[in-house]
Amino acid sequence: MTSRYQRGTALLGLPFILAAVVLVIGPALVTAGYAFTSYDGLSPATFNGLDTFRAVLADPELHRSLSATGWFLLLAVPLRIIGGLLLALLADGQGRLAGATRVSVFAPSVIPDPATALIWLWVINPLYGPLGAILRLGGVDLGAVLLDPWGARLTIVALSVFALGEGFLVTLAARREIPEQLYDAARVEGAGSLARLRRVTLPLLAPLLLLLTARDVLVSMTNALVPTLLLTRGGPLDATKTLPLLVYERGFREGELSEGAALAVLTLLLAA
Repeated sequence: MTSRYQRGTALLGLPFILAAVVLVIGPALVTAGYAFTSYDGLSPATFNGLDTFRAVLADPELHRSLSATGWFLLLAVPLRIIGGLLLALLADGQGRLAGATRVSVFAPSVIPDPATALIWLWVINPLYGPLGAILRLGGVDLGAVLLDPWGARLTIVALSVFALGEGFLVTLAARREIPEQLYDAARVEGAGSLARLRRVTLPLLAPLLLLLTARDVLVSMTNALVPTLLLTRGGPLDATKTLPLLVYERGFREGELSEGAALAVLTLLLAA
């Protein structure tokens, strides 16, 4: 027989379930349905089977977008995971410096994506940006970074790595859950700092780091939409046109809603 506590718990979870159905599951099912139609948002949708998927898969722009997405994830995800781990180890303390480090690392994650993109646009400006001014002191000309394919890619990657506060906090919390007795035992056996990191910290954090890697594949890809839209618009030469940006352009800018839906389904399948 269901207890009052269980019924109360179910009622507390009901708003979340309803919100998930209305805001996530419902739109996802509608999007998947439009992927099997021909629909531009103006005329009624007509079912066409797999024709939309065939057209999308044969599109050279999709192939370039897959390449841009692959390069971005290959660079951004490892840097975010390793950066979050190193910063968590550095901030694992009780002093004022450790507290200031935790705040400074997490702070960029609460800045809205458009604001972050505009800040970076100012930083890398070759004429009056601070990065260009610093490099000129050393006799190096920054140049127009966003006009070079690899310069644009690395800028979007750097912007993504800049906001790693969530992964940093999770890694820091997991590090503090490791019993100190394990480190004391390693010290007794003569293990130095690197040995304790290799034999205690990394093995115990490995499951979490694997989970964060899988999470960051999706999070990094979706979070890159606003920076690429504001900074590069997918250029130059489609070097930064990742799959989410291609979905946005095809569905909302060009009005091909059925192709945008098909691309969204493909993106979900690739990220799953």
